[in-house]
Amino acid sequence: MTPLRFAWTLPLCLVVSLAGCAMDSGSYGGGDTEGGWDSGDSNGLGTDGTDGTGTGAGEPPPPETEDDGDFRVPKASGKYVYSASESTDSVAVIDTANLAIDVVEVGQGPTVVEPIPGQPGDAGSVVVLDQGSNDIAILRTGQTGGTTVEIHKVTPGANNLAVSPGGNYVFVYHDVDGPEQQGPGSDQELTVLDVAAGLTHRMTVGAHPRDVVFAPDETTAWIVTAAGVNVISFAALGEVGKPPLLPVVKDPGVDPARVEVQIVAAERLALARVDGEPWLAITQLPGGELTVLDLPGVPTDLDVAPTGDFAVLTLPEAGGSRFLEVPLPLGPGEFVAHDVPGEYVGLASVAGSGDTLLLYATVDPFPADSPQPDPRQRITLARRDGDAWDLVTLFVEVPLVSAGLAPDSRSAILVHDLDPAAQPAAWSYSLFDLTPAYPLLKRQTTLAPPGPILFTPEGDRAAVLLRDDATAVRKVDLVNLDNFIVKPLLLGSPPEGAGYVDSTQKVFVSQAHPTGRITFIGPDGDVQTVTGYVLNDSVKD
Repeated sequence: MTPLRFAWTLPLCLVVSLAGCAMDSGSYGGGDTEGGWDSGDSNGLGTDGTDGTGTGAGEPPPPETEDDGDFRVPKASGKYVYSASESTDSVAVIDTANLAIDVVEVGQGPTVVEPIPGQPGDAGSVVVLDQGSNDIAILRTGQTGGTTVEIHKVTPGANNLAVSPGGNYVFVYHDVDGPEQQGPGSDQELTVLDVAAGLTHRMTVGAHPRDVVFAPDETTAWIVTAAGVNVISFAALGEVGKPPLLPVVKDPGVDPARVEVQIVAAERLALARVDGEPWLAITQLPGGELTVLDLPGVPTDLDVAPTGDFAVLTLPEAGGSRFLEVPLPLGPGEFVAHDVPGEYVGLASVAGSGDTLLLYATVDPFPADSPQPDPRQRITLARRDGDAWDLVTLFVEVPLVSAGLAPDSRSAILVHDLDPAAQPAAWSYSLFDLTPAYPLLKRQTTLAPPGPILFTPEGDRAAVLLRDDATAVRKVDLVNLDNFIVKPLLLGSPPEGAGYVDSTQKVFVSQAHPTGRITFIGPDGDVQTVTGYVLNDSVKD
């Protein structure tokens, strides 16, 4: 199945796994980049008389599954879209106001592109990783056009970039979850670029880095690794070659593949869950004080509200689950348990507002002959009601594989598993209106598995990419989230990724094409396509 990816505005917390695959919204061992678990019964017993795990005496609940994101698509900054061409060692700079194209040379083998925030007006700036020449290129484009390029040597073998929220620092490192294997050398070396000073700093961190998280005031960065969290003070750049490493669990011998970590940047905390263990570890950053919060069951998901003021843990049980609301920083009550009667829920997703949760499962823990219904065919919407949560559970026709919430917290998109009985339209996704007293679900069938999914920052539009090379499906579904009307748009080439340009309010879809192809969709539905920029052309369809 084609991996599902949701894209929207970044939260104030980050969830990662210390395993070889990242996790999201409570998945374990091979999924997204944000996640969470909830606890079970206060006495450790499930309502079905089992040990509280929901799967039988002594057995932990099965891990949920979630998909990771692929960020190797063109990126927008100001009114420009920047598209790297690994084969021609160049970057196409596309003015989305008039589709004028400027192709600029960079280092060898450019791959990852990341925007640098803080540019004036419609001006744009990005950093590009040149993996073939072990350097990065800083591109700056003025409001009226014209791009300058600045090259800096960086750590050999790097495959990912992280840019601080204010655009002052760029981290260049080897991400263990990236597509490339580390060659000769070490994945523990990284480079930090001070953008304003134009200076680079090399340092060594813990084994197998997978994420970089920044403090909101941009004074500190945290590197999540298999060994724990490295703390980097920007005031000490150039002075510390081996930044302090803080453990996130008490036992350093725990297999990193079992550990999921969330950095709550707003509160300077690291939360860690270990698969199969009934506790949550909370580490103070940078002090390192570690607190273990005992839980009434084994959580299968850990999710942090985008506001950073609480975390959610899910505790699935066969006869009825619970989720724990953990205040951040920890308060006197430590956590509050909320029942989800009659449902098996192993995952939680928190809306940006913090007032809405989606509770669901992507695995069926019950035997085929079990009288229990498949929990993947039910989803529970939880909406805050004072100190409690109002729950509404809905039936979905086809089992769920993932769910994504729009930035405005008013709607969601649910992606379903393959339905072999529904040929040829065997794939589907559902549009979920979260606002009415009785929520609306609209299921949309498709001829290909939903690929990357993009929400606009305002939450009024979405784009669902659909691709099946065997059957020549090349399409994007344009979704109006105000009325749930879906408008299909056929593409000339297979879609690869999607993005959004704030300045011109255009959604763009990059496509697999030998000379480069991007389609732009305006807020009124007007469509324009540029092709051939890899060959330094400016061909428009």
